[in-house]
Amino acid sequence: MEDQRRRKRRDMRFLQREATWLQKALFALGKAEEAREKLADGRDEASPEYVLEVEGQRLPMEELEDALEQRVKELLEALRELRRQVP
Repeated sequence: MEDQRRRKRRDMRFLQREATWLQKALFALGKAEEAREKLADGRDEASPEYVLEVEGQRLPMEELEDALEQRVKELLEALRELRRQVP
């Protein structure tokens, strides 16, 4: 019984860490995009589309951010479920 509680608490800690780091990554991506827009503004240019080149394909940063946000949402839901189970 104690081993099971300890395992759940460990799992909760790892889920929380993953969610936290992904949230930090989202924040950093937002700051990077903001810097890119300020550079364009300073040059009196239109802000270019923010994309990554992955193996020759263009990946809009918005799609990456959406995927990260979805993963954070899933992690936090799993964390809530584990918290309900731990006495």
